[in-house]
Amino acid sequence: MKVIAILSALATVAFAKSGNNVVSTDVARDTTLAYNGFQNADGTFDALVPKGLKDTLVTFKGNRDYERILLGFDMPSKVKDPSQITKCVLHVPTPKDAPSGSYSLTAFSASSNWDEATANAQTQITSVRQVGSVSVSDKDEKPGDIDITGACQAAAEGKFSIFLDTSGPAVTFYSHQANKDKFSVDITY
Repeated sequence: MKVIAILSALATVAFAKSGNNVVSTDVARDTTLAYNGFQNADGTFDALVPKGLKDTLVTFKGNRDYERILLGFDMPSKVKDPSQITKCVLHVPTPKDAPSGSYSLTAFSASSNWDEATANAQTQITSVRQVGSVSVSDKDEKPGDIDITGACQAAAEGKFSIFLDTSGPAVTFYSHQANKDKFSVDITY
């Protein structure tokens, strides 16, 4: 019996050291950022209005304006060194509203130095460093997953963030404030 217990313990340690530990976490902060020149009825520019405490998130790409979703995650305490992450997958929830045709969702790296109550298009500069994408057909109810390993490996001070863009049509999701289907990640380390 002792031999079996020892072999079992060794197998558990070997599995843990082989980079096969997986931990999941939900989004900690989220917001919509409007990159446009529109003015609201009160004269404020839409791009300067924080939208982080709303119940929905919108991504849209138009001719001269667009909206991006900014997602922020806290690195789980079990992950001591982000450079040891071997895979990180963003689970995209079923949209609240989505276009009837096909579209794609693309994730880009983002700074994690933001607060959802104050973030706006002026405080969050867009990124051109793509980390992953998923194509969604008009038959898909749920978009699927996006590999964002590069963004997770670049975590700093226990946080990482990504922008989420659509290929054109507006896609609306629930924010974490709505307490419904949330964005989440699985991190393998």
